[in-house]
Amino acid sequence: MSQQDQVAGRVQQSIPVLITLGLGLWIAYESFTVEDPQPYLFPQLISIAMIGLSAAALFRAVRGANRTGAGIPVDLLLRIAPGIAVMLVYVLVLAPQLGFYTGSAVGFFTLYSLYDPNSHQSVRTWLTRITITAGFMLVIYLVFALALQVQTPRGLFLSRICRAMMSG
Repeated sequence: MSQQDQVAGRVQQSIPVLITLGLGLWIAYESFTVEDPQPYLFPQLISIAMIGLSAAALFRAVRGANRTGAGIPVDLLLRIAPGIAVMLVYVLVLAPQLGFYTGSAVGFFTLYSLYDPNSHQSVRTWLTRITITAGFMLVIYLVFALALQVQTPRGLFLSRICRAMMSG
């Protein structure tokens, strides 16, 4: 492996780790600087884990301790690009507008449909996708709402509908 390939591999590994580290620091800042930290216990724990794991991964990436090639092949990047696009739409549009559970259901169903190798022509496979999405969302609800007692974000769109229904 050439020196140029080693540098490219280090840079390619460092960039996503730096993004994850920045996200972890932002979540930590937001969750530790609130007046009542009790509802933010889960984000605090996740942010601490993100920061620790990201720092360790960054240390390994910069040192060149990970065995990598020249980077991600283009065909692999093209296969994961739709998933990344769905995640961005989820974070930027679905979750804020529809809320955590509805947005997550739409995002999960979309990802599952994109990457499911089964036929998209069969009604049975669509029913399977819907059933698995409903089961997944039930587990997510049980974990977050009941077990962890985390208040999840409500979407602006659904909040407006609820307010409109209550007011008249």
